[in-house]
Amino acid sequence: MQHTQLVWIVKGVVTFASLVYGVLPAIADLNETHLYNSGWSPHARVHGAWFLFFGAFMAFLSVFLLWMRNEIILPILIGLCYVAGFWLAFITSPFYGGALVDTNGVETRILGLESNVFVFSVLAILLGGCLFYMLRRPEEHADEP
Repeated sequence: MQHTQLVWIVKGVVTFASLVYGVLPAIADLNETHLYNSGWSPHARVHGAWFLFFGAFMAFLSVFLLWMRNEIILPILIGLCYVAGFWLAFITSPFYGGALVDTNGVETRILGLESNVFVFSVLAILLGGCLFYMLRRPEEHADEP
């Protein structure tokens, strides 16, 4: 497969990943276990809404840069930063009493993994692979499609 075709695949994968991290959290969190949780303080709800809007705007920015400005590396890095934020929150959750599943919520599993762990693992692999491909021979990227 030619380099130009692979770049189009990379752009498609990064677009898909952006839609996943920009839209799925809002779908998953706009309910009574998260943003509408009566146990959350109003201040915590503002933080929850802020997080959802920020993710959606970063996804929009990534897609804009990818397709309107023909930037490829920066949208990949934005997505990897979002994914890294999840992993850092997960890894440090014992220090602040966090959990992947709300006590009022229903745990969703995909292939035996908690759904967030599954989704963010797939995103890390996809975006990491895209970054590896785009950085391995930078001289080829001078005239991207």
